[in-house]
Amino acid sequence: MQQFRFDTVDSTNDAAKRLLAEGRIDGDAYIIARQQTVGRGTRGRHWASPRDAGLYLSVVVTRPGRADPSTNLVTLAAGAACAEIIEQSLGVRVGLSGVNDLVAGGGKLGGILTEATATGTDLGTVIVGIGVNTRRAARDLPLDALPATNLEDLVPDDRIRDAQIDALAAAIAKQVSANVRRIAEGDAAWVRDAWERHRQPAAPWPA
Repeated sequence: MQQFRFDTVDSTNDAAKRLLAEGRIDGDAYIIARQQTVGRGTRGRHWASPRDAGLYLSVVVTRPGRADPSTNLVTLAAGAACAEIIEQSLGVRVGLSGVNDLVAGGGKLGGILTEATATGTDLGTVIVGIGVNTRRAARDLPLDALPATNLEDLVPDDRIRDAQIDALAAAIAKQVSANVRRIAEGDAAWVRDAWERHRQPAAPWPA
């Protein structure tokens, strides 16, 4: 799986689009940055991306094949991948709320933004943007937002090490790619079960 690493980008999703346009991505890939200047969330919201305080990651799945072109389904599958990998790697119980949110310890740990091209029933190239708060930092959040939490406060170790974040990024990218391709092969029934295993009790199945 190709890896592209940046110091600072506007957003990793936008960086992924540029790499695709330049022909530099020739298979599944992931893009990671230390900082985003224009990180994006859902519904046009800003995603706070302070330097070295988050996992800022985009996973590119190229031409996965035929599937329901709904990005909601892809986002749910990506959320399940993130929750499972974080739990396996760091022992942090991660819940899924709604379509996009990763929650833990009573706060918002991360979020997902999926962008895809589709023609009819063909799911084209998929870009899954993932933001996970890894360390304590000042974050400018909307007034109605759930308080932010981070892995540094949730993991028993004294701090989250850079090597752990790099390994986490690679593992999440690999699992997201596998989940998207599983959907594209027509096996989507498992997504609801995976989401239900991690959902917050108050969250209904997303429409």
